Amino acid sequence: MSKKEKKLIKKAVKDHKRIYPCRKCRNLKQCFTEIENELVLWFNTEDGSTHLIK
Repeated sequence: MSKKEKKLIKKAVKDHKRIYPCRKCRNLKQCFTEIENELVLWFNTEDGSTHLIK
């Protein structure tokens, strides 16, 4: 996992405490995508809502 990916996960945990992979993903590594040359992390929280951070 890259430094950028680890940084996004750390930020998501800081903001939301517990995060989970999105529905189709088996782990957080599969929740990354690149949009317009920017790394994005999609994840779910305990209440089942989906979030993204760049």
